[in-house]
Amino acid sequence: MISLLLLTASFTGFAQEETPEENMEKRISTIENSVQTMDNTLQKLSHLKITGYVHAQFQMTDSMGIINSYAGGAFAKDVDKRFGIRRARLKFVWDKQDEEMNTMGAAVFQIDFIQTGVTLRDAYLMGLLPCAKWIGLRVGAFDKVFGYEVVYSSGTRETPERGRMSQTLFPGEKDLGAEVFIQPTKTSRFNFFKLQGAVYNGTGVLNNDFDRKKDFIGRLTFFKNNKSESVKYSGGVSYYNGGHKNATKFKYELGTNADGNPNWNIVDSSADNLSAFSKQIYKGVDGQVNVDWKGGITSLRAEYIFGNQTGTPTGSATPRTLATGATDHSYTRSFNGAYFYWVQNILHSKHNIVIKYDWYDPNTKVTESQIGQKGTNLTASDIKFSTLGLGYYYNLDENWRFLIYADMVKNKATQLAGYTQDVKDNVLTLRVQYRFF
Repeated sequence: MISLLLLTASFTGFAQEETPEENMEKRISTIENSVQTMDNTLQKLSHLKITGYVHAQFQMTDSMGIINSYAGGAFAKDVDKRFGIRRARLKFVWDKQDEEMNTMGAAVFQIDFIQTGVTLRDAYLMGLLPCAKWIGLRVGAFDKVFGYEVVYSSGTRETPERGRMSQTLFPGEKDLGAEVFIQPTKTSRFNFFKLQGAVYNGTGVLNNDFDRKKDFIGRLTFFKNNKSESVKYSGGVSYYNGGHKNATKFKYELGTNADGNPNWNIVDSSADNLSAFSKQIYKGVDGQVNVDWKGGITSLRAEYIFGNQTGTPTGSATPRTLATGATDHSYTRSFNGAYFYWVQNILHSKHNIVIKYDWYDPNTKVTESQIGQKGTNLTASDIKFSTLGLGYYYNLDENWRFLIYADMVKNKATQLAGYTQDVKDNVLTLRVQYRFF
């Protein structure tokens, strides 16, 4: 009986041994499962894109301590030369697209590492409605969608900085808010326009809101090209309606003094003004055209903005925090400004030149000769400035760019101390840029 049991067990063990074919099938199945797992992981990672760029530069000025420099910020009192990391951006984008390559959803996060610290640039969610892919929503921290230059990426812009007007009206370029946009899908024949409407805090990405007033921006753009795509053209109109809480009960308007010269006069000193809001109304129009021809690629851009801007006696910039000074009264100025770009690639080579002219007039109701007159209280914040920029850049490859750019800033002479002649505030920038994808 024992012998029979041992024989049966031996036979059963032999019967359970795998054949070479069965062993190979198991190995193939294991490999297939591993490959499928790796493929699933890669599919998920394919939705993540990491990009960024670094701008390292050296700057020289024609005088020390330019406080009101728009070429990368103020220069310290005893500084006329400086090295710096102007930008060091790292951007993460997670998105999902449908079969027609429409981005159905995305999460975007961007930070900036410079010598003064780490700051947030973007942090928003964006998506299209599944039932109507031509309607989308964006919420979080993102660009103020006014005009062309404000939203044009610093990673591709041909000049070191945005113009004085853009920096004054839209400091930091970004804000916290929500946007609804309408744009036909890529397969639609009407995919040549975009309508945007956004509401923001009005204080920028890095600042908490200090009042209940919210800013609205509306923008309509179009973009077209010819059949060969050798000519591309676009344009848009923008509207801004915003404001902020008054810092004091005193409201000023531009009038005249006893001599008939322009002067800021108190028009209201009611205590109710402390809970009221000063308005900011901008209107703008812009246009762009790119022409690819034998001489290279020619790019022309222009934008004009006008409206009313409420600031203080010493500044016309959009406030990012609530003014608390006893003399930070509300001064509402009529302004206008514009910029013009000509960017020329030379014979489809790596060499490029750029010429830019811009101006910002914070107070169109006065002339420079009236500023500083005896008996008037006009300030440096009422002076018009214009800038001629000349630059050359060399694109070594898709990553490296070498740039030399001169900002030549001009203002007409006034009767105000410190501005009786053109202020020496020209800046030369030498920059190395690296962009990774």
